[in-house]
Amino acid sequence: MIEVSNYDFFDYDYTQYWKVRKYEDFAEKHVLEKIFNSKRGKWFIDIGGSYGRLTPTYYNSYTNPIILDYSLKTLQRNYSIIKKQFPNVEMIAANAYHMPFRNDTFDGGLMVRVLHHISEPVVYFNELKRIMRNDSYYIQEFANKVNLKASLRAILHLNFKFFSKKPYQQPTSKNFEGTQTGQEAISFNYHPAFIANVLKNTGFDIENRYGCSYLRFPALKRLFGDDNVLKMEYFLQKLLKSTNIPPSVIFETKLVKVKTTQKSDSSKLKDILLCPKCLSDLVFKDNSSYCKCCDKTYKKEENIWDFRID
Repeated sequence: MIEVSNYDFFDYDYTQYWKVRKYEDFAEKHVLEKIFNSKRGKWFIDIGGSYGRLTPTYYNSYTNPIILDYSLKTLQRNYSIIKKQFPNVEMIAANAYHMPFRNDTFDGGLMVRVLHHISEPVVYFNELKRIMRNDSYYIQEFANKVNLKASLRAILHLNFKFFSKKPYQQPTSKNFEGTQTGQEAISFNYHPAFIANVLKNTGFDIENRYGCSYLRFPALKRLFGDDNVLKMEYFLQKLLKSTNIPPSVIFETKLVKVKTTQKSDSSKLKDILLCPKCLSDLVFKDNSSYCKCCDKTYKKEENIWDFRID
């Protein structure tokens, strides 16, 4: 069984994390708005989309967006807020390793601030490839293992093994994100070359690369203020986009795959859903669904379908 980060178990509220991070929030949205400005499509999936922080960046580019997250409580807590501002958004609770969708469904996809919780990226990207259609666009953000600060620290400690392409398990420190205080969280920083290789081997061609949060230093934000630091950030995003300096890297990719199924033109959520356990059709009745093949039942609780499996 692949371990997942369960934000519900200890009632972790991700909205609180972003209340004091205006700079990081705007820096990421600036990159994404540029990317999605030229994108158009039907079904879109925001994997680990939580309370819809990034929904404004892609909402006008895709007619049927879905926020998928493992935290059922987060989706339920924010359902009314999201639907009021973005009425076309659907919300699904599911495991990113086992997503409840038909093959070749999505025209676009996004994952930001989530890959550090993915301990088996090869498994994840193969599942992603299954649900994405040929020529679809997928945006992948990840924590950069060899960012400037981390690289200087490794050099000062003469830790040259740090520069290998193997994933680096980040110490939990004071941010336990979905674990009990004192427990180790799933938190990996990835080498850009490692992620690029996994994407390439899965069929995702990297069309553009972006850096983000170059000035993620609390002292700078206190000294100059978020707005001034953001001005510098936008300049650095243009100047240093291809370097390993930033703590956050974003790949804009396009999927190329040979074997595809006929893409459905349906705009109904139930038409693209299937059993995440055995990938068979579901029978829907009111707020529940049933898989005849594996006898698994899934329920809709407080407006959110719960398709989470281990």
